[in-house]
Amino acid sequence: MVKHLPEHQLDEAINEAQKAGETRLVRRLCFIKNVSLGDTDKMAARRVGASQPTGGRWLKAWNEGGVDGLRPNFAGGPPAKLSPCTI
Repeated sequence: MVKHLPEHQLDEAINEAQKAGETRLVRRLCFIKNVSLGDTDKMAARRVGASQPTGGRWLKAWNEGGVDGLRPNFAGGPPAKLSPCTI
C-alpha cells in the first residue's frame, strides 16, 4: 500500500468527507485506514461492509491516485430510461 498521507491527515480527510456528506468516500477512506493499521484488504473490506474484490479495487485506486482516486466517478454510462416525473 502506498502511504499517500500520514495517519493524522487521513483522519482529517475522513472528517472532511463526513462534513461534506460524501458517504461513499468516507467508507473507502475508512477501508484505507484499516489497511494502513495492519488489516488485510479482505478484513478491511469486511469491516466496512464491502466485498474483497471491491476492497482490491479501492486499494488499487488509492495506490494510483490517493484520496482523489477513491472519489466515486459517475461520469458516463447509459442515459436514464425514465423521464422525470411531473405532477
